Amino acid sequence: MPRILVVDDEQELREFVSMSLELNDFDTVEAENGRKALELIASEEFDCIISDVEMPEMTGPEFLKNFRELNKVIPVIMLTGVKALNTVVEVMKLGAQDYLVKPINVDELLISVRKSIEFKKLKEQNIKLLKENEKYQKHLEDMVEKRSVQLKDALFGSLIIIASAIEAKDEYTKGHSNRVRLISIDIGKLMGLNSRQLQILEYGAMMHDVGKIGVKDAILNKNKSLTEEEFDSIMSHPTVGAKIVQNISFFEPMTDCIKYHHESYGGDGYPEGLRGNNIPLLARIVAVADTYDAITTTRPYRKEKSNIEALEALIGGRGTQFDPDVVDVFVKNRLHEKDYKMIDKRESEKGNIKPSTVILDDETIMTNVGKPSNLKPYIYD
Repeated sequence: MPRILVVDDEQELREFVSMSLELNDFDTVEAENGRKALELIASEEFDCIISDVEMPEMTGPEFLKNFRELNKVIPVIMLTGVKALNTVVEVMKLGAQDYLVKPINVDELLISVRKSIEFKKLKEQNIKLLKENEKYQKHLEDMVEKRSVQLKDALFGSLIIIASAIEAKDEYTKGHSNRVRLISIDIGKLMGLNSRQLQILEYGAMMHDVGKIGVKDAILNKNKSLTEEEFDSIMSHPTVGAKIVQNISFFEPMTDCIKYHHESYGGDGYPEGLRGNNIPLLARIVAVADTYDAITTTRPYRKEKSNIEALEALIGGRGTQFDPDVVDVFVKNRLHEKDYKMIDKRESEKGNIKPSTVILDDETIMTNVGKPSNLKPYIYD
């Protein structure tokens, strides 16, 4: 039976989390603060740790930092009472596997714990294989490849959790990230991108809206005109998203897709007003996929439009808002006739959203670009 350490200074919440886990075949141990937790970890084995962020004596981030110096494998799930972006970024950089916002949803808690334990098992298996590899390198090559595929699925599962958490803030965007992924991959393959580019495109498209985690729910769901301040908040999400991922090695290659998918080919997009081919190619692809799906789905401020109307919008923005080559690939291959909503629904219902490319390595593709002015908002989001 998996053992879970629950660390929280609030006894009522600590007991609630422990009881919820025990009712689902987990063994739990409780600690009222980070110092007590470190003492328990020194003498006992755990499969996962759940820790509050705000605690006396030793905060959650302080505990996480101290624990990661001792152990890099056991997953840590952080609990926070606020959706503070800086807190999320801090704990993820310190090595948290996941974070949950209070009040705790039991189903989300169980999903996070089970995936974290699965991820821990895969990491332990990989560590074991790497040690054996020193003596049995040739014999273990095939086994390492199999573990890599499993690790890829686990990492992609983490992306799905993050994308779902973002979409949960806006009831109208359920499945949006996965559909943008599906459309982007189709375009990328038709444009002849190499496997490395397709890797980054797929993961970047899935994560393109991660910066919306810093936008208030009320703004995302507002069905009236936004104030200037609210609009600025919406327009900040590409930059916020890029800051979240740029210092995390696995996510860093996706930075371009996240930061520049709202740039306009004519130079009046945001956040930097890049023009033409100065906009990274993968971001230009995500821009077309993002806009097409946004037009064909209902949003708080308008009803969904038809695939033909969306196609006409892409054609109308060809060379001004969108890369003409990307639009041409979409149009000539009649991608508007493909039912991406049905594909997303079928994958989601079966729990079978899987990556179509191989796992990312640590290679980066970052480039320096200029910053033209005269920024204008993207038409669709």
